[in-house]
This record gives sequence, C-alpha cells and structure tokens, in this order.
Amino acid sequence: MAVGVAAVLALVVSAGQAGTPDAGAYVWAVALGALMLWRRRYPRGVLALTVLGMFAYYAAGYPAIGVAVPVAAALFSAAEAGHRRAAIAAGGVVLTVSATFRLLDGQDFRYVVLYEAIGHLALMAAAVALGELVRARRRIDALMSRQVAMAAERRIGEHRQALSRELHDSIGHTLTVAAIHTNVARQEAARDPAATRAALDQVAAAVSQALTDLRGAVRDLRTEPAPSVEHLEQFAESARLAGFTVRSHIEPVAEPAVSATAFRLVREAVTNAMRYSTGRTIDVEVRHSPDALLVRVADDGTPDRDTDPAGTGLAGLRDEVTALGGRLDAGPAREGWLVAASLPLRGHHD
Repeated sequence: MAVGVAAVLALVVSAGQAGTPDAGAYVWAVALGALMLWRRRYPRGVLALTVLGMFAYYAAGYPAIGVAVPVAAALFSAAEAGHRRAAIAAGGVVLTVSATFRLLDGQDFRYVVLYEAIGHLALMAAAVALGELVRARRRIDALMSRQVAMAAERRIGEHRQALSRELHDSIGHTLTVAAIHTNVARQEAARDPAATRAALDQVAAAVSQALTDLRGAVRDLRTEPAPSVEHLEQFAESARLAGFTVRSHIEPVAEPAVSATAFRLVREAVTNAMRYSTGRTIDVEVRHSPDALLVRVADDGTPDRDTDPAGTGLAGLRDEVTALGGRLDAGPAREGWLVAASLPLRGHHD
C-alpha cells in the first residue's frame, strides 16, 4: 500500500498539470506513501496526518495532485478498520477546505463545486465503501470459521456423549456379569470345584472385555484434546482478522475442567461481540484470585437493548459454571456487553 500510494502520487506529480515538478514534490509523494506503513496500527492518526500533509503540500506551492487521490488510501484504511465516521468527516473537511480556497482564489463556482467536487466526492465515497466491504468480508469470514469450528466441536461432543453411554452400558454389563459369577464361584468353591472354575473363567472373560472397551474409549477420547485457555490466543487472532482490537491477559490454568469451561466462556463471549458489537475493541481477561479463576470479556460498543447476546450459548454455559460451583454474569455495561465469571479452584495457584 505504501509503495502504491507513493508511485501513484509521483506519477500524478510527473504529469505536470499545474507547473513543473521539482524534487520536493516527489519527497512529499514518498512521505504520504510512507504513512501507509502505520495504517493498520493507527488508522485514524494516518488519516489525520494524510489530510494535514496534503494541505501542507499545497501551502508549499507544489504542483496540483488533486484532492481525492492523495487521501483515498487513508480513507480506505480508516473505513477498513471500522472508523467510518472519521473517514466521512475527513473527506468532508478536505472537500470543504479545497472548495473554499479555490472559490476565494476566484475560480468558477460551477466548475469547482458542480464539476470537480462531484468527481472527488465519488472517488472518496468509493474508497470508504471499499474499506467497509473489506471489513465486512473479513468479519463474515471470521464468523464463518468460528461457526465451522463450533459445529465440529458440537459433533465431537455428541460423539463423546454417545461413547460415554456405550461405555457405561458395556462396562456396566460386563462388570455385572463378573460380579454375578464371582458370587457363584464363592458359593460353589467348597461343593463343586468344576463350577467354581467355570464361574472364574466367566469373571476373567468379563473383566478382559471391560478392559478392552475401556482402552478403546480412552484411545478414542485422546484423539482430540480438550479445549483449554492455552488455545485462546489463536481464537483471539480470528477476532483481530475481523477488524477488532483484542487486548488479552490470559494466565495458565492447571485444572482441566476449569480451563475448558473458561475457554468456552471466552469463545462464546468473543463470538457474540464479533457478531453483535458496534465497537472495535474486545478486552479478554483470565486471571487467578486467591481461590478462583476470574474470567472477564468486555467490548466498547453501544448495547443494543433489542438484541441479547447472552441469550443462547451463554445460557447453556451458565449451567456448566454452576456445576463447578461458580457464578456467571452477563449483561450491558457502561460500554457494550460484559461477561464475567468466577470459577472456584480446588488447588492453589502460586
């Protein structure tokens, strides 16, 4: 982007439509292009500096390079980062200041306002619209990837539930058979050695079958590791790709059940923020207190009273948190939505 902006502006300067270009004009072209190197980290700052840089360029008396072309990339970057209002305001300031100075300079009103301004406005609007489209596409892609991952996890969960039922039925049956034949062997030990041996053979077969079923179930369960807070940073990256700024502080958790619940809480809360929030920042915090794990997810949007992001997934997780002896609160805060949970820990964290 930086090279492209510098090259386009240098090409426009070389056209010499408003005078012979000099080296200073090319330096300005490179400087305006170099601002794009920081467009993702500081989109509004780059937009402001681009507008001021363009005004300074014209104030220095360099050849004309248009109005919309120098700021188009900055407008696109601001809109792509979710700062649509700032992009529209900057475009309005550029058009207003440019038209005002040209009219004060005695140029024709119809040419300045009704001819050139329309073209500049169309190019600026196209840059802002393109930024919005790119941002929306990335957000949709991120949400779709999360939905695919959640659907896969649901299928894994359903498989594990089915496996647990089969394991319960199988091992329960075989161990019941073993217990019955153990009692038979005990009763027949003195009276009928042959019956005792047959009963013990049945016990051995039943226990062997139970062990086989158990090993198979454990092997199946080990093929997919349980989620934990260690995987949250990868999940936060998908929100960043969707255009959000994610500030995270995540401490490791030794207890697998608590870690898995914390992961699911953060995942659900961040997914809801990506889907419903009007803000651009998501704060994720997973930290230890003396006797509990504290989970907090908040965004900086404006709460929509007609939409309840805590209505489905978090409602199911509330039962899981309660089963661990914890507490889950979710609702509108001063800015956006806040999801906060406290999960008790059996051990002590150093």
